[in-house]
Amino acid sequence: MKLEKIRQIKGKIAIVTGLHIGASNETIEIGGIDNPIIKDPLPESRAPYIPGSSLKGKFRSLIEIKEGRFGKNGTPCDCGNPGCPVCPVFGTSAAVKKSGDLGPTRIVVRDARLSKEWKKRFEEGDLPMEIKYENAINRISGKANPRPLERVPAGVTFDFNISFKVFEDDPEDYFKTVLEAMRMLEMDALGGSGSRGCGQIKFAEVFIDGEKQPDDFLEKIDIN
Repeated sequence: MKLEKIRQIKGKIAIVTGLHIGASNETIEIGGIDNPIIKDPLPESRAPYIPGSSLKGKFRSLIEIKEGRFGKNGTPCDCGNPGCPVCPVFGTSAAVKKSGDLGPTRIVVRDARLSKEWKKRFEEGDLPMEIKYENAINRISGKANPRPLERVPAGVTFDFNISFKVFEDDPEDYFKTVLEAMRMLEMDALGGSGSRGCGQIKFAEVFIDGEKQPDDFLEKIDIN
């Protein structure tokens, strides 16, 4: 299997509604919030970011839903079939890789960091995270149980970077699967509490292989 080229998709992820990608809350301090977002662990940074694993996992799950490809009990697809729109692009288990001929996982999704403008504002203390309060209502007593949710506020942008390996004889549909996943994510939600309004995003200023794409190019992708 010969590698022909590596394609690049770069651009910005614009937060449309507050984004919550949760972090571990095992070390909550007194008075701290119990639903924090994930942040850079370096003490001199502590800036919010979007893990590549969160983006890739959401891409994969959306394509699995679209194609109806799940393992037993709703587990990720692991069929290892070269004709599958999921496994060659997003990868399979080690056992399936050893027994099949899919080759390496095509997609690499890197962590999305704050874009230059917002990184500067964060470092200057001009980008506080917002706290959204939600209530869980006891259906019998009618009492509310408030729960604070930390979010990256709407308007913030992150730089994203996706690499895609193209091997000889790979169908063009493999790359199209990534674009379909991006479009579906715009129509769905990233992170937690998506059904309650969080996590709407928009891909902006997108470049594919160095070529600027029209602002509405994802909207023209057929996902039916």
